[in-house]
Amino acid sequence: MFDLSNYRVYQYYEMFKNTMKVPEAICLTKNNVLEEDNCQQYDDIDHKLQNKNKKYQKKDKSRIDLVLAADNEEDNYKIQERHNFFKVLRNKRLNISKKAILSFDKKTKFWIVYTPFDVLCDAAEDLKLHLPTVQDDIEINLWYSKALKKLRACWDRYDPFAIRNSYFNKSKFYFADVFDKSRLCEFYNGNNKNKLFSQAYRSLITYHILQTTSWCSDFRIKCGLSYLMHNNVFTDCYPVHDGVILKGSNLKPVSTKQKLYEEWGSFKQIFKYQPIDAIKDYFGVKIAFYFDWLGFYTLFLIPVSLLGILCCLYGGLSLMWFEPTKEICSQKKNFHFYMCPLCDKDCNYFYLDETCLYARIAHVFDNSATPMLSVFMSLWSVLYLEYWKRRQYTLSYKWHSKNFYEVETLRPEYCEAAVQKRVNPVTKETEPFISTKDYFFKVCGELSVVFLFMCLVIAATMGVIVYRGAVFILKAHSNSKLLVACSASVISLIIINVLRILYKRIAKKLTEWENPRTKSDFEKSFTFKMFWFQFCNAYSSVFYIAFFKNAYFVGWPGDRKYFINRNISLEGCSAQGCFLELSIQLVVLMAGQQLIGNIPEFVLPFLKKKYNSWKHLIANKNVPIYENDYQLNRIEKHNELFLYGEYEEVVLQYGFVTMFIAAFPLAPLIALVTNLIEIRIDAKKLITQFRRPIPMLDKGIGVWYNILVTVTAFSVMVNGCVIALTSEFIPRIVYKYKYSSDHSLNGYLNWSLSYYNVTNFKEYEKPLQTPLHPICRFAGFHDSKSPYDFNKTHWEVWTVRLTFVFIFQFVISGTSRLLAWFIPDRPTSLCLKIRRQQHLAKEAEKLYKIKIRKRMPDINVHGDGASELDLNLML
Repeated sequence: MFDLSNYRVYQYYEMFKNTMKVPEAICLTKNNVLEEDNCQQYDDIDHKLQNKNKKYQKKDKSRIDLVLAADNEEDNYKIQERHNFFKVLRNKRLNISKKAILSFDKKTKFWIVYTPFDVLCDAAEDLKLHLPTVQDDIEINLWYSKALKKLRACWDRYDPFAIRNSYFNKSKFYFADVFDKSRLCEFYNGNNKNKLFSQAYRSLITYHILQTTSWCSDFRIKCGLSYLMHNNVFTDCYPVHDGVILKGSNLKPVSTKQKLYEEWGSFKQIFKYQPIDAIKDYFGVKIAFYFDWLGFYTLFLIPVSLLGILCCLYGGLSLMWFEPTKEICSQKKNFHFYMCPLCDKDCNYFYLDETCLYARIAHVFDNSATPMLSVFMSLWSVLYLEYWKRRQYTLSYKWHSKNFYEVETLRPEYCEAAVQKRVNPVTKETEPFISTKDYFFKVCGELSVVFLFMCLVIAATMGVIVYRGAVFILKAHSNSKLLVACSASVISLIIINVLRILYKRIAKKLTEWENPRTKSDFEKSFTFKMFWFQFCNAYSSVFYIAFFKNAYFVGWPGDRKYFINRNISLEGCSAQGCFLELSIQLVVLMAGQQLIGNIPEFVLPFLKKKYNSWKHLIANKNVPIYENDYQLNRIEKHNELFLYGEYEEVVLQYGFVTMFIAAFPLAPLIALVTNLIEIRIDAKKLITQFRRPIPMLDKGIGVWYNILVTVTAFSVMVNGCVIALTSEFIPRIVYKYKYSSDHSLNGYLNWSLSYYNVTNFKEYEKPLQTPLHPICRFAGFHDSKSPYDFNKTHWEVWTVRLTFVFIFQFVISGTSRLLAWFIPDRPTSLCLKIRRQQHLAKEAEKLYKIKIRKRMPDINVHGDGASELDLNLML
């Protein structure tokens, strides 16, 4: 016998014992016990096991890491492929159902996959997973720590957004280290095989094994599960939910799914915090990052929403003393405000007091507080991104995903299309390869299609412009602007969604044709094509109203611009400008887009779920949990695109809020309300309508952060242009400080209107109505005589407009950079925790080397000069 007290000898003994073991083919039999598998036909149906599904589910529920599903069909090719795949997996010591389990309707087969603890440990080492070791013991003693601690304790006690008596305990912060099987006892729960790896980690590791398991020597198809799913050998691979939803039950929920449904997926908790750590443990880090980002963004919207409300309240109150509006509403058929028709021939003359309602509503949004709100919003967006960067870094460290690096496998579509091969410079293995020349031509082809669809968006916008002009002529009266603005906004909303659905399908086909090398490349390529098209699609109508409905493009009395012919003229702004139209467009697009997006987003999966239950005859049947989950909606064929639609919707909304806050101060409030609803709808949908996704690790929100940075930088310029070019802020400033004798706005209305002699109308321009006065007025700064070109005041105002845009851009951008530099990317406490973790990891490695006799322990020298070995290090 070996002397097992010697650790190194013990290691050699264990190694010798393991080498003598024959790899066992482990499977589940009808008695649900583990035994050797002597069967060669994996597609045989075990009908006895089928009749004991309920017992199996109850007894071996914890033994389901993943479920493989396939159609029940007699296809020899698929049967052989599954047989080969299972054979390799079993050699890797994975436990797989000995025989396929037939579904209730006999249309689907299921295989239960369970990964033994030793295999999990080996794969975790390969993935370099960081697992928790010891609890955080850092104490931060900064000058503000004591006061902040008291404030936080007080806030936690009375926090109205916290869920009292929550089912989920507050998570603790643990230091982490790269997993090492030989140092198992150093990790948290290392002495408990059932708790060391959470269910999310078990599913992730098992999925990694299935993805990286190759059973064919052909270099073109050296792929794992993804290749089999691509060829429909398997229809899906998914982890099971840990229970069912029991609605109306007064019993305390036991399963995590039930707890999440009640605390996260319920509209009763709409104003409560999300249980982010529980979401991470159940759905994985990638999905948890999306919901935390959405919640963080929604929380940041609260202060700017309050400021937007105050801005509109100020606009409403200032109507009592705002001189231009008082002049409009107090004039009674005054000669000085007899206005020219807004279009040729079909429009009539009108008095300015008829637009009193329009002017009052416009001033609620376009008042002296609006520019200050725009400045605040520009700085707010920078603060939001900087603090999200800090939170993202903190969460990735807390969830031990910061240093995670996944070695991605090649997409099966890429392998099949590749006709060349090369040696990978990293792995030194032969792999499929598509030449750069072929890839370049495909990218050029894609860009031409993207450009074509952007032109289609512009054509659709032009169609709405024609509609505006035609309807305005047919309904030409003082309040027709409101009718035209509302109806055109609804049409724009419909066109945006139709083009979005059409282009999304084409973008997927284009990306599949491009055939990126890996899943992450596929996601980035699709996101790039889809988002920037959506950027053009969603904002084109808004940019048209904000910057192109002015005198340069529309014209003025006697010099109207036409669309194709003289029958349809371009619709211009009212006498008070286009500000109110812009606000209406934003309201319809923001609220309507959310409504159109949320109803199908939840209703369609619900109807599909009901249809699947009816189709597979399992409605109201007691079926196993994995079969019940299979009737739920599949996440998507391309799992990497699952969250794309969710991110896109919110990022476009973020663009509306940040870029056009000057046009519609209530945009943050609409975003806040819709996001609160969006969170609960997405949560309910994910819990009840979809199969549980593979829990994936991630470092943050990925490419979407860079998109947010780009949108934020662009929003500063847009905000400045909206204030300078669209609102009346600059003309009022010029009049107040240059032309007004008492620096007030008395007489501003008369100063901002030009004169036009009605006798100068050409025959095809003359209104059908007989003029009541020889002179009419129109908005703008023009000469009083033909040809009514722009006068000196116009160029003065435009000089100030452009100067304001430059100063606004320079000051805000400079301040933003200063804020970004001043706010560190990592909190001070996190930096200390990282240093502490590195120190503990170094010490743990040092002790382990001493333990295995790879190095000698340090000598501790005491104050009296004596020295001794630290015998504790030998234990």
